[in-house]
Amino acid sequence: MKLIFGLLFLAGSSFAAGEPEFYRMCVPNEFHQDCLDLLKDPSEAGINMKCVPARDRMECLELIENRKADVLAVDPEDMYVAYHMKNEDFKVISEFRTEVEKDAPFRYEGVILVKKGSDIKSLKDLQGKKSCHTGFGRNVGYKIPITKLKKNNVLKVSADQTITATERELKSLSQFFSKSCLVGTYSPHPEVDRLLKKKYSNLCALCEQPEQCNYPDKYSGYDGAIRCLDKGEGDVAFTKTFFVKKYFMPHPESSKAAEGNPENYEYLCEDGSRLPITGPACSWAQRPWKGYISNSDNVQGDTLLKSLQQRLDKFFENGLKAQNKEAAKHLLIDSGLVMHDKPEAVDPKQYLEKAGYKDVIERDGSMTGKITMCVKNNEEMDKCNAMKRAAFSRDIRPEFECIQDPDCISAVQTKKATMAIVDAADYAKARKAELEPLVYERRDNYMVVVVDPSLNKDKMEKLPVKFDKNNQRSLYAALLLKQLRGGSSCEELPEVQESQIQIVNSNDLNNYKDKQLICPTNLKETIAITEFRTCNFEANLPRAVFVHTDRSKIEKDTYKHAMVSLSDSFGPQGKLPDVFELFGAFSEGHNDVLFNDDAVEFTTDLKSAKLNGNEELYNKLTCKNSI
Repeated sequence: MKLIFGLLFLAGSSFAAGEPEFYRMCVPNEFHQDCLDLLKDPSEAGINMKCVPARDRMECLELIENRKADVLAVDPEDMYVAYHMKNEDFKVISEFRTEVEKDAPFRYEGVILVKKGSDIKSLKDLQGKKSCHTGFGRNVGYKIPITKLKKNNVLKVSADQTITATERELKSLSQFFSKSCLVGTYSPHPEVDRLLKKKYSNLCALCEQPEQCNYPDKYSGYDGAIRCLDKGEGDVAFTKTFFVKKYFMPHPESSKAAEGNPENYEYLCEDGSRLPITGPACSWAQRPWKGYISNSDNVQGDTLLKSLQQRLDKFFENGLKAQNKEAAKHLLIDSGLVMHDKPEAVDPKQYLEKAGYKDVIERDGSMTGKITMCVKNNEEMDKCNAMKRAAFSRDIRPEFECIQDPDCISAVQTKKATMAIVDAADYAKARKAELEPLVYERRDNYMVVVVDPSLNKDKMEKLPVKFDKNNQRSLYAALLLKQLRGGSSCEELPEVQESQIQIVNSNDLNNYKDKQLICPTNLKETIAITEFRTCNFEANLPRAVFVHTDRSKIEKDTYKHAMVSLSDSFGPQGKLPDVFELFGAFSEGHNDVLFNDDAVEFTTDLKSAKLNGNEELYNKLTCKNSI
């Protein structure tokens, strides 16, 4: 028996130490087919990779940690998440570098550019000067300067709690620099954006179009910031080295002439020294390259590391040759990029700290306090924590915190939590507890009433309606129709098996192409089914995020900004839905976790959700004693 056990142990050890037959590439669900398509290419020989689907990159990191996947293509921000999960267990093994900068250790280096002979001898001397930035919220022109100037005790960010975190930064920059060009959208709310630019108008004073202070502007972007210094009125520019070379010293084979004279400018170093821009730069922060991340089991020893890197090199080259370029881009493989294998696997923390990028991600992580979101069960807690990690890494502030409580309305009422997600049925309870809605979910599908266009107009108002009694949205649409017909919605509706009038979801209208819609505004007329967004019977209230009524206006605005930023980044129409899927099925067998799966964004206005009702109408339709 001991001999058999020993043989099994040796066999297991040999397998663990050897190269696996296949490496498992984790990809977000929406790009799974893209991964499979790349592996169908004839040049795939020798790759021996498998595509493992996951909800998003946050789940991919969990799969790699739990040894259910081997490798993932990531941004530096994802590396930061990995560092906070289990740093020593994750390893950065390869980088995606550009062909033109394949020998550069970082994707780009943030630099300060000043005029030769100026009186700027140190970072402190920047105070009162005229500054040129790439744009609001951008790494080189905004995040890095704020982070590094603060770290050197040069810039004092306001602690004024009567204004939002974003405004505190803008106020500090406005007070530190005399004039600037800092274009961009300061707030997702147009009126707030306008007011901030009016209040801190000196931040737009150097722009080509100060009144617009947004893209496009010839003094915005990497080259625009340099142009603002060279052709405009700026004293200092925040940009990156590649564009300094491109602006002042274009490649000999380039048809574009230099825009400025490199002899007139210098790099300002963090220690106050200067360097000519014709030589090596003194960078004060760098952005690392994107790359591949794995777990420590796959890279134990040089042999295993090289084996995985060789497979990835082949996969990457295969992606570059693939006909479907978009599919390759979804896996971070793009033309003009080359693979750079790390000689040794690197911990994410070490990788980020070497670039000084960890501080950039963590800027103001604690100063603005936290938003405590209440969740009711373990599944909601898991999603909240994944959301928290994704949001913080992508500069959504304030930072989220998650607590579990079976009665979230009470938790917010007693200030144990900042916010709670409330269903339509609990709006009244939340109102009674002195809570109010902050943002609402918005869907792109609605409950509609379809009829045959040949149906007699009188019958449209009299025939029974077929609907799904077990679907709350369908039920409330039927109740709304009944009320508009003059009936009482407080009498329980009978379920109808068949009828010429049906309530269906607009997502299913392809099955009703020969039908038309009845609108709440006129029950005797019909219009095309394509008009479902304005002609529907959606009366059920959406899920909403509620906070206590006594929160200050600034607090509420800050929370709204954070929630809208979440859907702008991670919603299906957002910039980074593959990083974290805010809406959609969270895990197998668990739907509508925290938020409804078919929501598309958060909105601050219930009317913009294009509903035919409000809380007052909903309460009338509810008739709690009968439903």
